[in-house]
Amino acid sequence: MTRVLRLSLLFAVCAGTAAQSQEKHIYSPALPSPESLQSFLKQVEPGSDAFPLERDVREIEGRLRELSDAMRSGPTRTAAVIARLLDPDFRGARLLPVESAAGGQVGPLEVERAKDLPRDLTLDARAFSAELPRLIHDLRDVEVAEFLITTIEPDGAADSPAGVRTTTRYDIVGAGTTAYRVEHVGEWEMTWRPSTSSGRPEPVEGRQASGWRVVRWTAASHVVSRARSRIFTEITEAALGRNDSFRRQLGIDLDSWMATFDSVLTRDSNGHHGVSVGDADGDGLDDLYVAQPAGLPNRLYRNRGDGTFEDITDAAGVGVLDDTAQSLFADVDNDGDEDLVLATATQLLLFINDGKAHFTVIPDAFHFARPLQGVLTSIAMADYDRDGFLDLYVCVYSYFFGAGEDKAGTPAPYYDARNGPPGVLFRNDGHGRFVDVTARTGLDAGNDRYHFAAAWADYDGDGWPDLLVANDFGTKNLYRNLGLRDGRVMFEDVAASVGVLDHGAGMSAAFLDYDNDGRLDIYTGNMWSAPGRRVTSAPAFMPDATPDVRALYRRHARGNALFRNLGNGRFEDRTLAAHAELGRWAWCSDALDFDNDGWDDLYIVNGMLTRSGEDLEGFFWRQVVARSPPARAPGTAYDDAWRAMNQLLIHGSIASHQRNVFLRNDGHGGFDEVSGALGLDLDQDGRSFATLDVDGDGDQDLVVMAARQAPQLRVFRNDFEAPHTASLAVRLAGTKSNRDAIGARVIVEIDRMRPSTSSGRPEPVEGRRTKIVQAGSGFLSQHSKELIIGLGASERVVKLTVEWPAGGTQTFADVPLNSRVRIVEGSDIRTEALARRSAGNAPPSVARTTASPPAATWMYEPFPAPDFSLRDLSGAPRSLASLRGKPAVVLLWSFDVAAARAAFDALSRGAGALGQAGVGAIAIAIDDPRDEASRRMFAGAPVPVVVASPEVRLSYAILTRHLFMNRQDLRLPTCLLLDAVSGVVKVYRDRVDVAEIVKDAAAIDAPPDERLARAVPFAGAFYSGLPLRNYLPYGRELLDQGLDAAAVVAFERAAQANPGASTLYRLGALLVRTGRTAPARSAFERALALQPDLAEASNDLGTLLAQGGDLEGAIARFRAALASIPEYPDALNNLGYALLLTGHDDEARGLYEKALALQPDFPEALNNLGLLYGRSGDMVRAERYFRDALGRRPDYGEAANNLALVLVSKGESDAAVSLLEGALKRTPAYEEGYVTLAKIYYRAGRTSEAVAVLERLLQRNPRHAVALELLRQWKKR
Repeated sequence: MTRVLRLSLLFAVCAGTAAQSQEKHIYSPALPSPESLQSFLKQVEPGSDAFPLERDVREIEGRLRELSDAMRSGPTRTAAVIARLLDPDFRGARLLPVESAAGGQVGPLEVERAKDLPRDLTLDARAFSAELPRLIHDLRDVEVAEFLITTIEPDGAADSPAGVRTTTRYDIVGAGTTAYRVEHVGEWEMTWRPSTSSGRPEPVEGRQASGWRVVRWTAASHVVSRARSRIFTEITEAALGRNDSFRRQLGIDLDSWMATFDSVLTRDSNGHHGVSVGDADGDGLDDLYVAQPAGLPNRLYRNRGDGTFEDITDAAGVGVLDDTAQSLFADVDNDGDEDLVLATATQLLLFINDGKAHFTVIPDAFHFARPLQGVLTSIAMADYDRDGFLDLYVCVYSYFFGAGEDKAGTPAPYYDARNGPPGVLFRNDGHGRFVDVTARTGLDAGNDRYHFAAAWADYDGDGWPDLLVANDFGTKNLYRNLGLRDGRVMFEDVAASVGVLDHGAGMSAAFLDYDNDGRLDIYTGNMWSAPGRRVTSAPAFMPDATPDVRALYRRHARGNALFRNLGNGRFEDRTLAAHAELGRWAWCSDALDFDNDGWDDLYIVNGMLTRSGEDLEGFFWRQVVARSPPARAPGTAYDDAWRAMNQLLIHGSIASHQRNVFLRNDGHGGFDEVSGALGLDLDQDGRSFATLDVDGDGDQDLVVMAARQAPQLRVFRNDFEAPHTASLAVRLAGTKSNRDAIGARVIVEIDRMRPSTSSGRPEPVEGRRTKIVQAGSGFLSQHSKELIIGLGASERVVKLTVEWPAGGTQTFADVPLNSRVRIVEGSDIRTEALARRSAGNAPPSVARTTASPPAATWMYEPFPAPDFSLRDLSGAPRSLASLRGKPAVVLLWSFDVAAARAAFDALSRGAGALGQAGVGAIAIAIDDPRDEASRRMFAGAPVPVVVASPEVRLSYAILTRHLFMNRQDLRLPTCLLLDAVSGVVKVYRDRVDVAEIVKDAAAIDAPPDERLARAVPFAGAFYSGLPLRNYLPYGRELLDQGLDAAAVVAFERAAQANPGASTLYRLGALLVRTGRTAPARSAFERALALQPDLAEASNDLGTLLAQGGDLEGAIARFRAALASIPEYPDALNNLGYALLLTGHDDEARGLYEKALALQPDFPEALNNLGLLYGRSGDMVRAERYFRDALGRRPDYGEAANNLALVLVSKGESDAAVSLLEGALKRTPAYEEGYVTLAKIYYRAGRTSEAVAVLERLLQRNPRHAVALELLRQWKKR
């Protein structure tokens, strides 16, 4: 974090206190937040910042939760809640239409869309109370009643000025009275007002969260879908449950796993791990490959052909332990079997298949033209140059979002970030090597974004595959393949010119032909956010931004995008017209035709982090997005807001409990949400899904990957069945083209039968279905290469055409309906009948998730335990140092926790065995014995007991937070096994087994391979070198809690392990905070020697030079920082300061003004500009700037001090005194304020009060030289 240089510098240290949580087995220290983040963390509560209506949203959402709870409880409670919800002056309209339009009915699914909803406010509260029961009359049990406020604005027409108007999206799902499952979705327009004349709701008891009541209520839209029978049946347990790896590994959620892994093995996992489908063993059946975080082996499950899968990971040799995002099955060498390409965090891996599902890794198969600049996120393959071999595009991302604090730079500006790492295109040379051709093919254009997903397809029909890239925080890339140009294939980014820029949080990319016109359309996954829609529409959101920029931010929260291919090289945005935007935080967003009616539907898996506690999505939009600078600039409040967000998300939730979305294609250019009716509205943080035909019956079944909850992988069998619905299953093999036929287009022309909306009798309609074979689409997903082509109520296939990737075309007539088709390029067609459809009434088989992660963890790399020196209960001195030279065990426990006392008893009983084995032991209690008798009893125990001092308690609490990835609080009891130099080598949770400890102590010294094998719970192999432990986050938390000496040791370890420029810069910045300016300066200089353009290091080094009086050197460093990043507010402000001191007032003024133009919310620059005007005698403007600085940061002591001096100069000493007294209450650590206040009192002849102020200062700092000198002088007089 960059530092801001001011005319006076000071630092306040927040002392940490700790408290035992109400759950007595968890010790949760109350760790104060870093000072730089506190102003943001104070804004977590909605309504406390520039968006006051968000407080109203929270209160109104409380009322809507009451309604939701009541609806799920039954009609009696619902009626009572409605009665409390409606205002006495209520007026409303009917919620159901007089007439509905059929959205279509095929087989067991019926969809109705409201045509004209009543708008007349004819119903009073009593009459309206029957409307909600009437709306859900077809529901027997309500399982989901979700209400989301998407817009809010003051209601100027309401009787109360505090009234608000809202748009509320509702989604009500449950078991039907006659149907199997029913879903109602739509929007209500509601006007609310508080129940008091004061303009704020009265506090009420019980479930009523506030006194808000509804004054007006009308319906804006309504769609109902009814499934007469179960459509998707979960078969997870039947399909996978017999595998030990599924139960013991995939049956445990990632947060639980992250709490058991040595943090050196894995980075924080946001759950970005996908699932891929392919035929690993060549038996014609699709198998599953499941990606996992570091430390857990990826899993390969073989399809046994009977609806079950068996784990063949170990036999296949693909138990990769590296952090894996995605895999692709692809025949990269055209030998007829499926090889495996993996995208791990730091490298690509190629495994060659011998044809029998035995894989061999090929070392150095991928040759980067320059070092990788980020983390690999996803991959997609196609034969871009049509040489017959599959090539690979790799998306690369810079993570800054999540629990870890060692993040890359933040995306800026948020809506159009261009500071992402470049993606990479690899060309397959046909000899087992993939060569980076990114620059030579033109793909370096626009290649500076945060790439999440890619998909290949020939959208313009010229025979050359084009590339769609979905980027977070900005626009998409559509790279049109220009074909051969001067002997090489070139691409051009045409996203802007063809109309698919699509500003948004791009997370998924897909091609489909949703309107069956034979042209490939585009569907991208973005972010649909109710808080985002509200905040970006508020007047207080970026008031200084242009209308166009504000509109792009609103677009950022609007959701997914659907672009229709016009056939003339351009696309039109049909998102809103087609009702295709809803996906929530949409990850894999891709097409499948679940009902085989021939029209591609859309499925979206979504959600981010679901944990206990309140969701932080609103805070994210209010305090992070809203602070984005107009252009990239380091060291802004926006950066600190991201850090605050990351700290909250260590254990917090964002975009939580989001339910997957299924949009059914109505065949007329639109979509209807039917997620709940289909049973696919999973409340799970999903990332990926893949389609395959598990049971061979010619429809698309689903596997869904949502690793953040258990089970991580779920399987759903498609049991949709409608009379006379036909399909084809087409599998291709290339000869001249790549063997997998990736990029092939299959066009089926049919004599299709569509039910007439007038007569109900089927009428013949010509139809065409277009499908493409892909390897990678959506997000982290690979669907089956067998194309399932729905034919609806067709009677005959007129023609089936294959357009091969190499350029050839084959046509086949009269292909049998409901057949499995196999075509080899250049050969005849082979067909066989599909299997009989699965029984729709087969019972579901939901996975049982009863497994738990291991109770003990070996560390791969020892973690130094904090030293201590305490006296035990008998009075004898004890220290960690005294245990060195042999293994030792440290028990962290509590006298008041039964399990901890049991652990201590077990340790005491085994003291003799520990002594014989040469293992030392000590028990550290986090609390005191209850009474003197207990103290005497434990003082005589065989294991010495020390009571931790506050510093020791804090030290060990922080240690245990950093042993594992997700910062778990200290569980009591926890037992640490230490090596001979006091490094933690194993952690035992909740229990003590002395025999196990003795055995483990004898095995501490082991070679690296053995240490690694025991540090992970399952067998596998790492293919990337393991990093050394990152001590930066650990050191930072020690420093934040005032443990300075330990923090510096941690920082120095970090620099030894990773002496890169970034680490050295961070070390220097943190050494500054401890007051060690000489080593800090050395660290900055070493960082700049490695990376001369590291602007932050130049800026902070300049600060140190200025403080040391070397203004010339400081000016040079500030100018160097600005040469690297011209729009760097901190450096502009600091250079202004240095120039001000050297008499260059005019240039300093220009720098301050530029800094404020870039970052209007910059109190330091406002303060310094005030000082500049004060020096020139312009007290009016000086006062204005000081007040502005204080307004933006009320606890800014220096600005208060300077404003007080201006007030004194105006003769307003009483106002100055009042200002300073208030400032010192808010910021008691600001010592200069005491001196100024004392001087004002003294000059006013109020000597006793002046002396009292100085004495207050000396109580805080007895050695304050100025205070001591002033007291000496004044007392003499």
